[in-house]
Amino acid sequence: MLRSGQMLLAQGLMMHILTRGWIWPYAPLTPDSDIDIFRPRSPSRWSSSSVQQALIQTDRSRGPGELRRIHGSSPATLDHHTAEKEQQHRRIISWFGDHPMAPFGIHQLVELGKTAGKKAGDWYGPSIVAHILRKAVEKVHEVKDLSVYVAQDCTVYKADVVRLCHSEAGRSVESSSQWKAVIILVPVRLGGETLNPVYMDCVKELLKLECCIGIIGGKPRHSLYFLGFQDDFLLYLDPHYCQPFVDVTKDNFPLESFHCSFPRKLPFSKMDPSCTVGFYARNQKEFEILCSEVTEALMSLPSKEKYPVFTFAEGPSQDYMQEELFSCFTEKTAALSQSSKSAKPKRRSMDDFVLL
Repeated sequence: MLRSGQMLLAQGLMMHILTRGWIWPYAPLTPDSDIDIFRPRSPSRWSSSSVQQALIQTDRSRGPGELRRIHGSSPATLDHHTAEKEQQHRRIISWFGDHPMAPFGIHQLVELGKTAGKKAGDWYGPSIVAHILRKAVEKVHEVKDLSVYVAQDCTVYKADVVRLCHSEAGRSVESSSQWKAVIILVPVRLGGETLNPVYMDCVKELLKLECCIGIIGGKPRHSLYFLGFQDDFLLYLDPHYCQPFVDVTKDNFPLESFHCSFPRKLPFSKMDPSCTVGFYARNQKEFEILCSEVTEALMSLPSKEKYPVFTFAEGPSQDYMQEELFSCFTEKTAALSQSSKSAKPKRRSMDDFVLL
């Protein structure tokens, strides 16, 4: 699951640093029989910004021989702007290298997992991985203008997000006018032992959103990174394919194996219900749009279903926690008062007395 988490974080960093419209000039585009890329049978989230762009993969499922340049240019002929983007692209990939100094490498993530009682080789759930990614971003200096928010109890508290995005170097919200970009991670459970079919349309609507950076989850005991859908199939990238080690500390290390030419498909029915959904907002306006669009997507549940996948709350989490505690205390006090009033007076009998 840590590898799938790397994919999701990498996609967020790509959108943050290279913007949504950026496409790797040498992106592999090899159609596969497993998915009909060019003739979707129903509306699906399938765009250059979500798949063909540089989605960093730790599975690195394609080799240099399978790469096809889409613009017909070589590195030597790239213009200044494209060359600058390519340098940023290479730097982002180096942050995920498999060596102890990489800020988002597997070594650092495992080290952060120790605070949650996890060690190398343990199973990391989507919720724990979300908090590990948050700590990883907080720790590094490479992305000071980016923050990560993890929802609590399937609730995104807007005031907490605003406070997080306005805070910089200990300054208060009132004294800070700069807004930090934010990745919002929402751990959810979409059923009991298996995926509840009523949530399928809602997941589709969330994956259609431009602000969505994917879902980490998978099938039982097998983590995957979901980035779209086609009909009743999820499109995913799998981090379990092993390939030769790439030393990202060297100059001009090969990039091809960090990209995939096509995703795979998984039926919604085989999706594990435990997952974490990711979103990205560059500024406050995008965050407000995110809240509006995601809320609308969450309303796609059948009318008979009363419980949404998750919700947005206006105030800070502390206010809601205090309100719940007060409500719980009031209900218990009222119940005790009512029971004491309704209790009938007990008549004394000879058993109540002790003969001295």
